[in-house]
Amino acid sequence: MTEQIIQSSFNSGEWSPKLFARVDLAKYRSGAALLLNYFVDYRGGASTRTGTRYIIQCRNSALPVRLITFQASFAVGYELEFGEQYIRFIFQGAPVLEASTAISAINIGTSTITDTAHGYVNGDWVFISGIIGTVGAQLNGNYFIIAGATTNTYTLTDLNGNAIVLTGTYVSGGTAARIYTLPSPYHAVDLQLLKFAQNVAQMVICHPNYQPYILTLVSATNWTILPVVIGSTAAIPTLNTSAFTFPAPGSAPSTISYAYVVTSIDGNGQESSPSAAFNVGPTYDLRSVAGSISITWNAAAGAVGYNVYKSDVNYFGAVPTNVTYGFIGAVTAPLTTFIDSNVNPDYTQTPPISKNPFLGSGIASTNVSVPGTYTTVPTVSLSGGSPVISGSVAAVLQVQGTPTIGAGGSGYAINDRVTFTNGVVLVVATLAGSAVATWKSITTSGSNPGTVTVGSTPTNPVTQLTTTGAGTGATANLVWGVGLLSILAPGSGYSSAPTPSFSPAGATASTALGAASTGFPSVPGYFQQRLILAAPGAAPSTFYCSQPGAYFNFNVSQITQADDSITGTLVSGQLNTIKQMVPQTSGLLMFTDRTSWLINGGSPGSAISPQALVANPQSFNGIADITPIIANYDVLYVQAKGSIIRDSVYNIYANVYTGTDISAISSHLFFGFSITGWAWAEEPFKVVWAIRSDGTMLTLTFLKEQEFIGWAHSTTQGSFLSVATVIEPTATAGNVDAVYTVVQRTINGNIVKYIERFAERTFPAGAASAWCVDCGLQYSGAPANTFTGASQLAGATVTGLADGVVIPPFVMPVSGNFTLPDFPATHSTVTVGLGYNCDLQTLPLDIGEPTVQGKVKKISLVDVRVADTLGLSIGSSFNHLTAMKDLVVGNVSSMLTGQDAQVVGGLVSGDARTFLDPTFTVPGQYCIRQSQPLPATILGVIPQFELGDPGSKSR
Repeated sequence: MTEQIIQSSFNSGEWSPKLFARVDLAKYRSGAALLLNYFVDYRGGASTRTGTRYIIQCRNSALPVRLITFQASFAVGYELEFGEQYIRFIFQGAPVLEASTAISAINIGTSTITDTAHGYVNGDWVFISGIIGTVGAQLNGNYFIIAGATTNTYTLTDLNGNAIVLTGTYVSGGTAARIYTLPSPYHAVDLQLLKFAQNVAQMVICHPNYQPYILTLVSATNWTILPVVIGSTAAIPTLNTSAFTFPAPGSAPSTISYAYVVTSIDGNGQESSPSAAFNVGPTYDLRSVAGSISITWNAAAGAVGYNVYKSDVNYFGAVPTNVTYGFIGAVTAPLTTFIDSNVNPDYTQTPPISKNPFLGSGIASTNVSVPGTYTTVPTVSLSGGSPVISGSVAAVLQVQGTPTIGAGGSGYAINDRVTFTNGVVLVVATLAGSAVATWKSITTSGSNPGTVTVGSTPTNPVTQLTTTGAGTGATANLVWGVGLLSILAPGSGYSSAPTPSFSPAGATASTALGAASTGFPSVPGYFQQRLILAAPGAAPSTFYCSQPGAYFNFNVSQITQADDSITGTLVSGQLNTIKQMVPQTSGLLMFTDRTSWLINGGSPGSAISPQALVANPQSFNGIADITPIIANYDVLYVQAKGSIIRDSVYNIYANVYTGTDISAISSHLFFGFSITGWAWAEEPFKVVWAIRSDGTMLTLTFLKEQEFIGWAHSTTQGSFLSVATVIEPTATAGNVDAVYTVVQRTINGNIVKYIERFAERTFPAGAASAWCVDCGLQYSGAPANTFTGASQLAGATVTGLADGVVIPPFVMPVSGNFTLPDFPATHSTVTVGLGYNCDLQTLPLDIGEPTVQGKVKKISLVDVRVADTLGLSIGSSFNHLTAMKDLVVGNVSSMLTGQDAQVVGGLVSGDARTFLDPTFTVPGQYCIRQSQPLPATILGVIPQFELGDPGSKSR
């Protein structure tokens, strides 16, 4: 008995052979056993993939190349070719070229081109066009490498370094334009681990072996790539010594000292590190005596304002270094003076503390070996060590040795402690009666060497301020030298400890470095207006968040503020190496090689701050180094083990971000392989393009809201190595996510890497619009039959379409110039490239209950419902194929008879019926192949089958 059954879609994709018995799964009815060079159409059918258009050969085919997308806005997007210490840029299907130079002469005999003051150097790649004369057929529209360059002339090689011997004649004209190329710090072997985060026209790039860099788009031919400078953009102001007081008339002097620091605020709203402290005193106590202190500083470059901070007062001389300063007021530029009339410091607002979390090796301590003798505080400079960020220190004068007696006074006892100016405390050693005869050494317990941090030392002899006994009138002569060095800024990145130098000379000192760097961050990201740099080599589970809106400023405050930078570490039973970060509405998803974490301020969507930072584990699958894909509200990622694809989405029931293995049905495509890169092309077909480690391209059609997940795979004459997508406008499909890929091929005996772009799958002119060849070029213009410029296919067997008619395969001449064989007529649209087969095989036939599994079956005919299709073949196996006559131009359709009969004249949308070889088999499968450079979309299949009796034979 003959029966029919319909398979109405292929939306569950290519199935693993290990699942061929799972006829109990609902998705079985929409699967396929093989989808080679097909992809699953999100509307249910299976469509042949388009071919690729040749863009340019990679600059260095011997080393790895990686494509990275730079999408500055919806309308401005570039594909970046990263190679061995270079970056090239592709915009809307062509390399970015510099301004052209004018060719004025060509010497055919010497193959020398005259291009006055061209500015090219050997190794530059140029595009030549506009040459009039027969030599133009050899040069126009092609790329070459400059060789033998002089000031006004050069010769050319092809892109593999072979010298170009020019032939023909030159009449006039022509231009050359260099491919814009930016030097890059990255070596080719390191490209796979580059990770990046983009903020409009800037992209932060991280790699564990390189300091972070920032790539900036200025214009199409003006890009910069520079090391990220960590720290505030504001300049540090310098104080001068013009501070003075305005005491009330008749006020008595006091021993009170004040200290101030000033910071600048620049146009970015960032605050600088504080200036060196400026001491004022001894002077009046403004808390009890009416008066003012005026502080003046030098203008800082780019400052729009200044903040002034004050320490608490000191009763024992100059204010010590490294005390806490509190905010007392702000000044708007260009003013550089602040008057303190006893303003109380606000210690909840303190000056920033400079911090670079990644460079390490800053100055941790200093040691003065020879204090010297000084009456004014010397300046100190540091030299050596090759720092990334220079440190700074300041000299602090202290009393040296044993002071001498100026006047002995009276009423003293041995061991009395006598206080003098600047915090100096001396201990009485011997007496002459009740007068002081000698002082003890300044190193004696109970004594204090005091400090002078700015200006001059007090004039000898100095008079007593207070004493622990009853004596009066004693004075002392003090000798001052450098007692210590105050670290104003530790700097970072020192390779060796810097050496202090004093002016005027006299003292000698040394420095010691702190802990070595934790390494360079390997993962960047943006979240809540903060730049996050994570996973330095020595701290792979630690992340550092910049100040909000100040992406490279990681400064903190002595009294922690909500807008300080943040340092956090993921705490877990096992080391979690941070791999990727994805912002979500409820927080930051931070993926590690073990677990995914949700970072927020303690509740969904809350702001993070130093006082509010919570990291909660989500799922425990781990992630690989491949950048996750955001598809609507789903996050697709490659699991840490490299061969499983998962999605992550918020689960309202479990209250965590979790997901499922979306590669299980097609596990045969992943087992034993890994994914090395992928890209998301939402429009027009909602497809993930993924590079497998063996050079195969996998495709995933993903439409989660329709529960639509279907895998397929594609091959080419070569290996796919890298893939990326960028938004581009097209003439026939509107704005699409254009898919670019790096492909390694063997052409004319050379192993080359090409950048190619998958063509649009639209057919406004029918079959003539189809692009179903790889590494191809297309001519569209006045009717012609001889063509040039296909040297990228030299020596390869090619095919294609000429106005929709299949071009018989032929070998492309080395020159890349060809006349279409067997085509006497001229053609307006010609597409030529490398052919490929598109194969579809159905799953073993099943009709539900009762099962027909294990029974022999004969499929006598199949009706294939197609759209925009020509040229398919079908059979019980790929070795027994029959052309589908309803899809051959010129045939009469067998599905329509009588007055409705139609002759096939172009792409077919409808049913095509083919009778198969009458063979009984147990699986009941059949195969469909597209071996011609024509498109095909299979919407569904309707086989007519017959079950055999137990004695039937199967082949």
